[in-house]
Amino acid sequence: MNNIEVLIIDDDKDIAAWYRTVLTLMGFEVETALSARQALACLATCVPNLIILDLHLGHEIGGEDILYQIRSNARFDKTRVIVITGYPTTAEMVTNLADLIMIKPVGLDQLKTLVSRIVSSEVEPKSLPFRDPVTLLFNKEFFFTRLELAFERAKRRPEFFFAVIAFQVHAGEPDGEVIPPEATAAILGEIADRLKQNVRPTDTLARVSGWKFFSLHEDLKSNEDVEIILGRLKQVITQPVKYDKFEYPLTVEYGVALAAARYKQPAEIFEAAEQALKKVQGTS
Repeated sequence: MNNIEVLIIDDDKDIAAWYRTVLTLMGFEVETALSARQALACLATCVPNLIILDLHLGHEIGGEDILYQIRSNARFDKTRVIVITGYPTTAEMVTNLADLIMIKPVGLDQLKTLVSRIVSSEVEPKSLPFRDPVTLLFNKEFFFTRLELAFERAKRRPEFFFAVIAFQVHAGEPDGEVIPPEATAAILGEIADRLKQNVRPTDTLARVSGWKFFSLHEDLKSNEDVEIILGRLKQVITQPVKYDKFEYPLTVEYGVALAAARYKQPAEIFEAAEQALKKVQGTS
């Protein structure tokens, strides 16, 4: 057990102290973070072998967001994550991101046994291909994971408001020539960079196919926030891209779906954004 570093992320001081005592006695080097902000600060400077993460961290940043950032960062490819939660429904949403899920209350023997097992060679760290290889944005699978978490959070918090935006980008062909593959990759990469530079760290961007992108914007205040986001993104996306000796003009169509009680499944919101996009395309 020597030299195995553990980070405990839990905003309950007593529970975090209990976990730390147990794991220290087991021979681990243990640090604790009592808030999401402390956790992010720790993760910026260290790469623990094991993270014990409580999903319910108050309202500043959710434990789901911490897990999302861990799994989307290659620095933590070898880090195992045990999620501890009192919400079984939420646990189902992160099964493909966590190495192990424990439902509260957690007993002493249960904690010792499962931690010992997960840091051994019996359990390989969870590793999934989350990113689109061309743009390095997230892929459709990971976008759905984030959408499911937002959907579940909205069920728990009536004031939690989010939106999904579908973008279809079109690149003009200079002199009527077909855009070569290397230019296509460069243009898509530039679009991705522009998107990343103009959204919040908590927003989720994905390239789902070809020239189609999706974005998820969480914890919004009103519909006006969505209009502001759309205006900003449309402005940056439609700037032409220069590659080699050509300049490629860009146009964009979009469809929006706002979180609403009529949606019973996360996939319905995704489909609503796609349908809104198709409606715009049909009238353009």
